[in-house]
Amino acid sequence: IIGILLALSLFLGVLRFNNTFMGYRNAAYGFLSSMRVTLFDDPIKSIGNFVNDFTSLYALKEENERLRQQIEMLAQFQARLEEAYRDIEDLKTLNDLKMAMTDYHLIAAMVLNRPADTFDHILTLNIGSADGVEVNDAVISTTGLIGKVKSVTEKNCTVLLLTTEQELNKVSVKIQISSTVTAEALLEYYDVNSGSYVLSLLENNSSITEGMTVISSGLGATYPSGLLVGTVSKVQAQQTSGGVLIYVNPAADFKHLNYVAIVKRGVTHVD
Repeated sequence: IIGILLALSLFLGVLRFNNTFMGYRNAAYGFLSSMRVTLFDDPIKSIGNFVNDFTSLYALKEENERLRQQIEMLAQFQARLEEAYRDIEDLKTLNDLKMAMTDYHLIAAMVLNRPADTFDHILTLNIGSADGVEVNDAVISTTGLIGKVKSVTEKNCTVLLLTTEQELNKVSVKIQISSTVTAEALLEYYDVNSGSYVLSLLENNSSITEGMTVISSGLGATYPSGLLVGTVSKVQAQQTSGGVLIYVNPAADFKHLNYVAIVKRGVTHVD
C-alpha cells in the first residue's frame, strides 16, 4: 500500500511538473511568437507594402507623364487640324473667286515667308515669273485686296502690303454710294492706330456715310477695278481744308494670310 501511494504521489508530482513546464513553454512560445511578429514579420510586411506602394506610385507617375505628353500632342494635332481646315476653306474660297471673276485670271499662291520685323510691310510667295507673275500685279486674299507685287524672281515674288508704313502705296478707289453711283477717292495710307485705311475724296460733292463699300477703281495701271478694299467706318471733316478724311476697315484679314492669289487682267491662262 505504501509503495502504491508513493508511486501515485510521484506520478501526480511529475504530472503537475509537466503541466507547469507546458505552461512555461506555451508562454515562452507565445512571447517568442509575438517578438517575431513585432521584430520581423510586421517590419518586413511594412517594407514590402512600402516598396509596392512606391513602385505603384512611380508607375502611376510614368503613366501620368505619358498621358500628359499625349494630351500635348493631341493639342498640337488639333491645332494643325484647325489650320488645315482654314487652309481648305481659303483654297475653296479662292476656287470660288476664280469661277466668279471671269474678267481676271487668278494665280493661287502660298505665303512662304513673312518676317516679324516687316510683318505689315511685305511677304514672300511661292510663285514667280515662271508662273506668269509680273511686277505691279494686284494681290488679293480670300476676303479682299492686300497689295501688289513689288519684285519677282523665277520662282518667288515679294508683295508690298497695303498696311505698309515704309513706302507710299496709294491706290485709286471708289466708294459705292448706290448701285449706280460711286465717288472717286484715293487711298492715302494705312493708319496703324485705328487699323484703318485713310481715304481722301477726289470730289467733295458726294455724301459718304458709314457702311459704304470701297472697291478699286481701276484708274491706275496696277489694280484692276472691282477688287474689294473694305467698308467705310468713319467720316472725319478737316477744318483746315474743308474736305473730309474717310476711314475704311480693310476687308482682308492681314493677320491670317496663308493662301492668296495674283490677279491678272484678262482670261489668258499661263502654262
